[in-house]
Amino acid sequence: MVDHRDLGDPGAVLGGPHAGVTASDQAEDGIHARAPLFPGRRLADGDIAPRHLAAEDAHHGCLDDHAAAHAEEAGRDPDSRQHLHHDPLLNGYGPELHLPSVAGLSRPHRRARRLDSRRPSDAGLRLPVTLDLQPLAALASPDELTTALQATIERARASPLYRERLAGVRLGGAADLRQLPLTTRAELQRAGVHGTRAAALAAVCHYGESSGTTGVPNSAWLTAGDLTRSARAIRAAHPDVFAPGRVLLNRFPFMAAPAHLIELIAQQGGGVSIPAGNINWDVPFPRALELAHRVRAQVLAGLPLEPVVLGEIARARGLDPARDLAVDTLFLGGGAIPPALQRILARAWDARVIELYGSTETMLLGTSCARGTLHLATELAHGEVLAPGTATPVDPGEEGLLVVTTLALEASPLVRFDTGDVVRLLPAACPCGNPRPGIIVLGRADDAVEIAGRRLYPYDLVEAGATAAEVLESAVFFTVILPGQLLVRVETRVRDRVPAAKEALVARLAGVPVDVEAVRPGALLDVELLSRGPRVYKPVVTSDWRRPGRQILTVGEGLLEWPRPSLATIFGWLWRMLGTARRRRQLRRQFGLARRDRR
Repeated sequence: MVDHRDLGDPGAVLGGPHAGVTASDQAEDGIHARAPLFPGRRLADGDIAPRHLAAEDAHHGCLDDHAAAHAEEAGRDPDSRQHLHHDPLLNGYGPELHLPSVAGLSRPHRRARRLDSRRPSDAGLRLPVTLDLQPLAALASPDELTTALQATIERARASPLYRERLAGVRLGGAADLRQLPLTTRAELQRAGVHGTRAAALAAVCHYGESSGTTGVPNSAWLTAGDLTRSARAIRAAHPDVFAPGRVLLNRFPFMAAPAHLIELIAQQGGGVSIPAGNINWDVPFPRALELAHRVRAQVLAGLPLEPVVLGEIARARGLDPARDLAVDTLFLGGGAIPPALQRILARAWDARVIELYGSTETMLLGTSCARGTLHLATELAHGEVLAPGTATPVDPGEEGLLVVTTLALEASPLVRFDTGDVVRLLPAACPCGNPRPGIIVLGRADDAVEIAGRRLYPYDLVEAGATAAEVLESAVFFTVILPGQLLVRVETRVRDRVPAAKEALVARLAGVPVDVEAVRPGALLDVELLSRGPRVYKPVVTSDWRRPGRQILTVGEGLLEWPRPSLATIFGWLWRMLGTARRRRQLRRQFGLARRDRR
């Protein structure tokens, strides 16, 4: 069972390979970067500890610059005290660093140190957090799993969120983990920006936030090693997709971690990345399509709707994605991708679909194999699937909430984090031979809806729309949840197949009242509107009207250039807007829904 013996201050040195140091070890009068060298041994002042660095040049700067600055403060050659230390995790070398104390610094340097102190306090945090954070094997032994879980607990209690909650906790076995309380999203939000940070800022190179669509965004801090481990797990699972010379169109939003993982994969030899993030005026959908066409991108990485939108724009321009583009892999994450949608996309692009699963808080949790099974990355995170409202694990084939304890995060480790996602644990081993458990991600529990006594998750709603769209030979659909029924609207030119689409939908959602509505192409996804977004320029504060080109009068005009639509385009927009407004009024009257004011 869990051993709650009092080990004193949460920063006290603990035994084992992940032993730490106390806050007093990093007192202002003698700051040293330390890491555990021997189990249970406290480092003495002046000990030199290895620095945890990625081998990749892209991640050197956030750590090396910090060390160089301190070396210059001490009046020494920044490179004179760095010794190569082999890091088995990153398969590379990082310098050993010895940060100087404040004593002996000149007055300007003391002032710089005081200014630096305005950042959140890092007292008691180690630099780096660990030395030997090794990903587990796919099938780790019970002892190995227990050791990895205990190491996460020891790292996590360096953060404000876990400092008291995990004080003195020691696992006797992996099963003891279930005696610890869950960590909820609400607790992460209350903990604040630095609540989960267990590493000194000098060891961190990336900050990210969740989208915040369901409330206050959650924060995540990452070290170079955190990013590297997820990137390497992706590439190891798909070596044929991420290989030297492969061109990757990276459409993940830049604030999302997958965008940076794709870049890092490319930097490690896994291809040539084109950073063309979604939700970005500088690279709107039309330009992204032009990039994919011109550079012959082979991998499209982005949100699930990305290939739908790009495919429609391509067809509007007379291009067939399957014939005229080189894309052979769709690497998609950030939303439900049920089988019907995967079939639509695979057929439209003549490409393989790979599902990416994870979160801002946990980083990578899994990817799908060649058989389409989403396998949990058990080397990076330990997962529990629990029956809702209980602490009881579900049996294979049943649905439950996914609870994650990270095993490979240094900067923001989480212990028994309730992801809020409902998953179904697959009962049988996957034919691909991957021993990791397979799951189906049904979506957030809070996003589930009850219709006719049946609970439907986002996965079910997307599957419903895609099922109807597949029959109607379309990729563009929209599912409306109405009182007591679902309405699936599909852009299609084969309206005579609507009865067949409804029949397929009824079979898919037995007992749920459904209806299928066929609409003209462009009614749901206005390609013309997407193609007329503003052109974005670098900011300027001058404009030479004597030369050909734009005659700018304001900073705003210099930043954005809005297109000038023709009268035909304007009338087309108005027609589509009026048609949508008319249908909205009809549905409100039919179902007795009150109009909701816009926020």
